[in-house]
Amino acid sequence: MKLLDKIDYPQDLKPLTPKKLNILAKEIREFLLENVSQTGGHLASNLGVVELTLALHKFLDCPKDKLIWDVGHQSYVHKILTGRKNEFKNLRQKGGISGFPRMSESKFDAFGTGHSSTSISAAMGMAEAFKKQNFKTRVAAFIGDGSLTSGLALEAINQIGYLRSNVIIILNDNRMSINENVGALSRYTKRIEKTEIYKSVKSDISYLMASTFEKQKSLQRLRSLKKAFKKVGTPGLLFEKLGINYIGPIDGHTIEQIIKALNKADKLKGPVLIHARTKKGMGYKLAEKNADKFHGVSPFQISTGKCESKKSGEEKICYSQVFGKKLSELAQKDKKIIAVTAAMAEGTGLADFANRLKTQFYDVGICESHAVTFAGGLAARGYKPYVAIYSTFLQRSYDQIVHDICLQNLSVVFAIDRAGIVGHDGPTHHGVFDLSYLLHIPNMSVLAPSNQKELEEMLEFSVGYKAPLAIRYPKSQNKIDFKKYRLKLEPVLKAKNQSVEFQFAKSRVLYKGKEELILFVGSQLEKALEIIEQKIKDKELKNLPTVINVSCLKPIDEEIFNYAKEAKKLTVIEENVKIGGFGAYLMTELAKRKIIRPVKLVAIEDEFVEQGEAKELRKKYINN
Repeated sequence: MKLLDKIDYPQDLKPLTPKKLNILAKEIREFLLENVSQTGGHLASNLGVVELTLALHKFLDCPKDKLIWDVGHQSYVHKILTGRKNEFKNLRQKGGISGFPRMSESKFDAFGTGHSSTSISAAMGMAEAFKKQNFKTRVAAFIGDGSLTSGLALEAINQIGYLRSNVIIILNDNRMSINENVGALSRYTKRIEKTEIYKSVKSDISYLMASTFEKQKSLQRLRSLKKAFKKVGTPGLLFEKLGINYIGPIDGHTIEQIIKALNKADKLKGPVLIHARTKKGMGYKLAEKNADKFHGVSPFQISTGKCESKKSGEEKICYSQVFGKKLSELAQKDKKIIAVTAAMAEGTGLADFANRLKTQFYDVGICESHAVTFAGGLAARGYKPYVAIYSTFLQRSYDQIVHDICLQNLSVVFAIDRAGIVGHDGPTHHGVFDLSYLLHIPNMSVLAPSNQKELEEMLEFSVGYKAPLAIRYPKSQNKIDFKKYRLKLEPVLKAKNQSVEFQFAKSRVLYKGKEELILFVGSQLEKALEIIEQKIKDKELKNLPTVINVSCLKPIDEEIFNYAKEAKKLTVIEENVKIGGFGAYLMTELAKRKIIRPVKLVAIEDEFVEQGEAKELRKKYINN
């Protein structure tokens, strides 16, 4: 019987010796590989925090004490140890446990997370609340060195040192976020190599001070030398200057060291930062060598690391790759084009751009707000920045988009990846709000390609466009089998692709029919065909409808209003929430023109979209 079989809750760890905990760590890694290889999920980050999580749960008394995870994609070990081990077969599946901490899922999940850099702020809030309530409750915040670069984390560090809040901060320093970390703060934490030199020289100086029989003046010089060397050599000086006690660096894979550091932290007053060095992907050689490839994985073979082959008929267009390739082509011809991303070069399709065009590429780290205003500064000096960020993460930059870009009417292009439903990462990651937070901003134009070629055409157009511009697109899109639909659009689409290029403020009429007008946004052509097919089956249609691909959402093609006047009713299909989406915007514009028609919105209701297969989520949430 495995030791892991006897572990259900943190209390089961209390009697275990460090030797037994090391055995348990090995078994947990095997458990993670076995399960994540079946369901997919975040692998490398979880393999890297096994010992840290075990030590924390042995030290803390959860759920009375509070452990708050940053991002939360490294909380799988925490979930295994807090009563959810047997639910891992349904990890990230519809109705199963989340890949992130969720307060509604377990009393052990002290705070829900999904985006980075929130843990210190949340932990500080809890610590201050406990202080007001006179509760003796320990609060620990877990954060990675990549997340520490974010403005939110730095704001929290500034305040926590000032208020002296009783929080233990675990800095998981693996030198990685998703891709390798960048920035001065990351470079600062890498000074660990100097630490051993510092410890050695400090020891020698201490020995000389203790053994010397020379004059007091010599001792004073040695003390001055020791103090000066500390300023140069120790990586904890920055935190100590900010009012945070610093312990480390320690080996984040040695349980004895971690527990010793936690016990030391428990005796100190005010905030304490424990600097733990770890290896992302620890214990699985393929993940250790390619941590970025194994950050988030689909189901894969453990022996080879290769993803399971796709089922026939599931060939997909990857928009990220199309974007990266096309932008590279354009940037080679135009040196004013600059690509900016927030620690997501691989995910946004810019990895090759970064390698080929180093002087035209900036990775700003997990700092989306900074990325936007930084791009504004580039645009103000005549450059053409393309800010490539996932829809869900761009939410963090709303004020900068409004104030620093649109108010000043700067020529910045937002390449908004993962727009719409994304699947297994769940409510924190679905990009279903971007139309609602972009369409209402003055000076902002919004585009949504319906296919690969249209995205390329939009990018070509964007180079010469002299105002803020957003292009939103999904991660991927299934190729459509037009043969199964009675409305035969494939010949029309082929003809359009051959002869018609993208035109700003113009839409594409794919089929000119009668009575009903169906408008679909971006990638929703297949949904439009499904609705029409169902209407034909149910005999709701006497005549086939007019079908328009709305690729330019703002400004709206004026020709749409002419079709609206002729139609008896309208249907708008979009992968965004209904409130503030394109359909709502269109209804406002129709009312301005006194065109009163029944409008049906096929979009997401006022609710968060759960996790699961993207296809089944679309069936559930994009309502007919």
